[in-house]
Amino acid sequence: MGAFNDWVRGSYLEPLENRTVGQIAANLMEGACVAGRAQHLRALGVDIPEGLFHFTPRLLQAGQ
Repeated sequence: MGAFNDWVRGSYLEPLENRTVGQIAANLMEGACVAGRAQHLRALGVDIPEGLFHFTPRLLQAGQ
């Protein structure tokens, strides 16, 4: 719970009224995809800056 609160601090999901199940799930999945892509590129030998492994939660619409 504390790690989640740290992750959303300063983002769209920080206010409790923005924390819907759909928004949380979409942001977790999007963040996992961003980190996964960066890791795959790094495994292929591409120099990936550390900042590209971080995803800041934002308002995501269905179907994005």
